[in-house]
Amino acid sequence: MAARLHVLLCCALLAAPGVIVAPAQASEAVPKQVHLVVDGNRLIASNARFSRFDELKFNAREKLIGQAVGEAAIVVFTNQRIIGYGVLSGWQAIRTEAGEKLEELEVEDFAALVITNNRLLNFNGESGVWAERARPTGQ
Repeated sequence: MAARLHVLLCCALLAAPGVIVAPAQASEAVPKQVHLVVDGNRLIASNARFSRFDELKFNAREKLIGQAVGEAAIVVFTNQRIIGYGVLSGWQAIRTEAGEKLEELEVEDFAALVITNNRLLNFNGESGVWAERARPTGQ
């Protein structure tokens, strides 16, 4: 995700006349700090940074649809909720909308991207904040 943005930005800047582009400094990689265990009707996040395990139970009739784990964030998509976990923020959930279907799920470092048929969502694993934007209908 970050690599694609970097390439697009570099191409755009190179196309602009008179712009000098300095090589980008590589950011330090975020070390692996979280793991996800799905254990029956509960999720367990292994938080290596703080040497703890954080548990979240599924609701009645809640079913796991998709999951992705990054270095410091986790996202789980169920038929009832979209659940984010950040090494610094813990579990944070938002409800799915009626008829909402998962299209793409990606997690890298502290950042997560969720694309559904209705919305674009991102999760910040440092702050625990979800952001969302409705997708235009008919596309």
